[in-house]
Amino acid sequence: MIINKDVMRDHNERSVLQAIVNHGPIARNEISKLLGLNKVTVSDIVGTFIDRKLVSSQGEKASSPGSGRRAELVAFNATYGYVINFSISGEVLEMLVTQLDGRALSYSESPLNQPTVSEIIAKMTDMIGQLPAFEVENGLQAISIAIFGVVYQNEIVTSPFVDFGDFDLVSYFQERYHVPVIMENEANLAAVFEQDFSKQELQSLVAVSIHEGIGAGILLNKQLYRGNYGRAGEIGQIMIQGPGNQRLAKLPSFDREWSEAALLKKAARLKGVERYSLDQLVQAAGQDDPEITSLLEDLCYHLAIVTSDLIVAYDPQMIFFNSPLVEQLPELLKNIQMKLSFMPLVPPLVMSKDVKYATLLGGASLAIHQVLDMPGTRLIFHH
Repeated sequence: MIINKDVMRDHNERSVLQAIVNHGPIARNEISKLLGLNKVTVSDIVGTFIDRKLVSSQGEKASSPGSGRRAELVAFNATYGYVINFSISGEVLEMLVTQLDGRALSYSESPLNQPTVSEIIAKMTDMIGQLPAFEVENGLQAISIAIFGVVYQNEIVTSPFVDFGDFDLVSYFQERYHVPVIMENEANLAAVFEQDFSKQELQSLVAVSIHEGIGAGILLNKQLYRGNYGRAGEIGQIMIQGPGNQRLAKLPSFDREWSEAALLKKAARLKGVERYSLDQLVQAAGQDDPEITSLLEDLCYHLAIVTSDLIVAYDPQMIFFNSPLVEQLPELLKNIQMKLSFMPLVPPLVMSKDVKYATLLGGASLAIHQVLDMPGTRLIFHH
């Protein structure tokens, strides 16, 4: 078999950079042993990375007396540039700026109230314009945008909370800032975060996101599973069966009945008030309010059903819950786990490592992979 030298060089460069990102600071001879590449090849590639300022020297490795010349350590230069990551829900626009190892440089948010697309674009560009001059080598490298809705090949298919119409967000920001722009579903990005910001590598996982709506991000064989048109994991669209044989079109969706927004509306009706906040719900639950306790029991029952469906459909190693409600009431997760005790081989149900920033950091991971031209490569970022 004839192997193209350029293809082999590209493969070796990605492997060496992956080793430096995941294991650095690391010596060239350690990279050589780790990858099974000869030392000359590794030194040549590392030298190229140093010239490009992707990698920097970290001085000599400490060694025992009499062990000979000390090896030079090299590390990934996380300040090569930065990426900007947005999340657009129906209530808030968030922006997180990270350097290329995932460490945060800046965070800001702006409330939204039934905004138009032009208002959202104006806020996004204004937030970028207010950023300080970060101490990095090459400035902005990429932008990611998280959407609460269905995204297919960088285009919005449906967005229940914001009407984007035919506006092309990706093209707009690419043309304005001249960098790659990645757009993805927010639950998918939450799943990416759980994998890439952890040293524990899972073959498959599901991240259940419960906010204004409910969705699931799915990783199978360490890759995002989006389905045929980006709708995989849209568990908020699951129909809830009522008594009798109603027409399917008349059945309520899981989003309509058990999203965080729907739950708070139900709590408001129970309490005879116009609005009921998450903080009020948590406080009432802590005080064993019988109406709220019963409502949360119903929530756990329905979440257990959906979770069982996810287990049967995807057989994940772990299921993460990304939910401000569950974060504040962790006993809900135990309740769901107990309800599933009849099932064999139920995977661990755990809280997200970072409910607030998971989606934004997942976007940062995809953006950084794009900058480094390493799609599908396992990179471990700092959290």
